[in-house]
Amino acid sequence: MTNRINSEQAVEHAWKYFELHSNQRITMFNYFLFIIAGLGTAIGVSIQSSSTFAYIGIFLSIFLSITAFVFWKLDQRTSFLIKQSEEVFKRLERNSSIDIGIFCNEESNLIRANMGKKYLSKILTYGLIFRATFLIMGLIGLIGVLIFSLIIFEKISFETPKKNDTTLISK
Repeated sequence: MTNRINSEQAVEHAWKYFELHSNQRITMFNYFLFIIAGLGTAIGVSIQSSSTFAYIGIFLSIFLSITAFVFWKLDQRTSFLIKQSEEVFKRLERNSSIDIGIFCNEESNLIRANMGKKYLSKILTYGLIFRATFLIMGLIGLIGVLIFSLIIFEKISFETPKKNDTTLISK
């Protein structure tokens, strides 16, 4: 008795694997955006509050950078798993009698589609967009640490000056 997989079973297995990890990647990025929105709001409130909340702002900013790093590493892993299934599809396409080429030609088609385009009009990959987002959020977290440290050491202040309680009496 052999446990050989026929091509239909291989396609179904690879597709389920691809679909699982592709959905996982998008869901993970959605969670990241949700967490970042909450952290951004909390950091904004900390900046607008009195300088006594600057320590909380430092903690939130460090947490923002750590969160960006962790999600970047999770995205690397998920991307690797997706690439694994893409390689299976490439092999299946090469061995197929039908010239589909969806996976085999994807990279060359993307390069061809981007030829002669300026950077902002190019088609970007999910990976590049996600990595840029993780990097920007990590840097914003580090900038937050710097800003809150300056607030603690009273080098800068975002507090509005308090009005004088004395009022002019008109005659």
